[in-house]
Amino acid sequence: MQNDQPKEEFFAEVIDLRDIIDVLKKRRKIIALITLISLLTSGILSFFVLDPVYEAKGMLLVTMASDNTHTVVSNNDNLNSVIDNLSRMPQMTMNTYVEQLKSEAVMKRVITKLKLGEYGVTPSDLSSMIDAQAVKDTNIIEIKVQNTNPQLAMDIANTLNSEFLDYLSEKNQEQMSRSAAFLTQQKEQNDKKLNAALAKLKEFNAQPRGVDFLDKEFTIMTDDLNSSLSQLDSVRIEVKELQAGITQLTETLKNVPRTITVNSQDLQNGSTAVNEQVNPLYVSLNDQLNQKQAALAEKTARLDALVTNTERLKKDLTSLQVELSEKKFKQTQLQNEIDRLSQTSTSLADKATQTQIAKSIDLGNTSVVIVSSASTTRQVKPNKQLNMAVALVLGLMLAVGLAFMLEFLDNTLKSTEDIEKILEVPVIGVVPNVKR
Repeated sequence: MQNDQPKEEFFAEVIDLRDIIDVLKKRRKIIALITLISLLTSGILSFFVLDPVYEAKGMLLVTMASDNTHTVVSNNDNLNSVIDNLSRMPQMTMNTYVEQLKSEAVMKRVITKLKLGEYGVTPSDLSSMIDAQAVKDTNIIEIKVQNTNPQLAMDIANTLNSEFLDYLSEKNQEQMSRSAAFLTQQKEQNDKKLNAALAKLKEFNAQPRGVDFLDKEFTIMTDDLNSSLSQLDSVRIEVKELQAGITQLTETLKNVPRTITVNSQDLQNGSTAVNEQVNPLYVSLNDQLNQKQAALAEKTARLDALVTNTERLKKDLTSLQVELSEKKFKQTQLQNEIDRLSQTSTSLADKATQTQIAKSIDLGNTSVVIVSSASTTRQVKPNKQLNMAVALVLGLMLAVGLAFMLEFLDNTLKSTEDIEKILEVPVIGVVPNVKR
């Protein structure tokens, strides 16, 4: 029995396949009729009912497309970076150009140019006729316009190209005009601040004890202090020399007697007398000592005066240095502010000039070039062969499905084979259907 089971399944499959073929044969007229009706309907619609749609093609070459739209701002000079961004022409990617090409503003320009508004064409209607795509790995934008009127399709494609270039130029001029006005306004405000800073610096320098005056006074006082220190050192040396001389004379006088004994001889009497006289060496040394003591007293007084004067000069110089440092710091701050404002004013003026130049550039004809104008059209809709082929397949599928559905719904017995198959009993006889 195990060997017989695959045979039974095989015969069952064969019988099922035959049943399918029998159903198709039985319903062949319906299948053929429905398929033919579907094919004829598709042919009538494609050839006689549907209006032919024509396609015009044009191409634009973008010469100023950027890879990305992010601008890196330098942290070291943010102001110059901002000013550069204001004066720079807009950098757009290929996708930006494509989106602008199908923007409502461009559609309105084309409608106005071709007077399509009289026929009720809206920007959304016109946009649905246009297909713009950037060709991969190129800077080319392909524009396709579909319309039932071939001449209108070409006119729309060519007008779209020219109006898009004009649109880019006008938008560039508008942006550059706004940037130039903004830069000019900022320059005027900056110039006011610069003039105020200059006036403040002038007023600061006009003070009675200004930086120049203090500089000169500091130089004079420094020279006086250096001179006083030099004199102080010289006087100190002289004092030490006098003190050393006095000490030496004092020690010498201790060993020199004040008087000396002198023997004098009387010529008349022939006698000799002993007289005591002042020692002239002692007198001379004593005079020298007195002179040196007097000079020491004078030099000591001179030294005390120089010390007092030096201390006063040091104190005054320190106070003057503090005042001079504060005023120099304030002057440097004012000058730095003036330099910054002056540099900003110069940069704004330069960028305003550059912006005026950029404004005069025809960005449309500079950044985008018309590579190919729409001069011919080709019919793209309806695709008659494709439509009829699809209708043939769909009609055939529908007819086959309908045939099997009718066969499934038909529960009548029409032949002896149906009786033997369904009732599983042999047929003994058949009553013929006799027609009169």
